[in-house]
Amino acid sequence: MSGRLAPDVLARLEESSLKAFRALGCRDFSRVDYRIALDGTPYFLEINPLPGLGNYSDLVIMAQMLGWTQYGLIKAVFDAALTRYPQCVDV
Repeated sequence: MSGRLAPDVLARLEESSLKAFRALGCRDFSRVDYRIALDGTPYFLEINPLPGLGNYSDLVIMAQMLGWTQYGLIKAVFDAALTRYPQCVDV
């Protein structure tokens, strides 16, 4: 089996991940883990609402594969929090 997933499996993963993210009240980012059966059936394992942000962390590695830097990822999360809580910014 190759490392590529069929478009319908990817769509199911996306839908399921967003439902879990919203149902659990996650914010900004999370990591959702699945196992995919040989027939393409995804099985939800867990959601981590605060995955690591070290240079060795899955989320950072995936972001880098999409062209982000580790700094850029952390800054985007921080900026989202500041937007949500502007009263915390000391101007």
